[in-house]
Amino acid sequence: MPESDCRIVLAHNPDTADTSFSSRVDLMLSGHTHGGQVRIPFIGPPVLPVRNKNYSSGLKSSLRGATVFISRGIGWAILPVRFNCFPEIAVLELIPCP
Repeated sequence: MPESDCRIVLAHNPDTADTSFSSRVDLMLSGHTHGGQVRIPFIGPPVLPVRNKNYSSGLKSSLRGATVFISRGIGWAILPVRFNCFPEIAVLELIPCP
């Protein structure tokens, strides 16, 4: 794949962004965290099922420089509970760089 091509990766777990291959990735789309399901105001989610606790939801930068988008999704894990963590269906518009 030419270096000038945009490389987009879909990975369920956002921790994948901190692996060695991610330095060759322009954008990674992930989920897995459900945004934490429970978010305490001013503190954030008390429990996240990932190693890098920065990966709760939203647009982030990985430790290796990749751009990562983590969706909160619409479901839940373990317990059917969401508090202060609204479900989302993300629509991303990708536009070419000039």
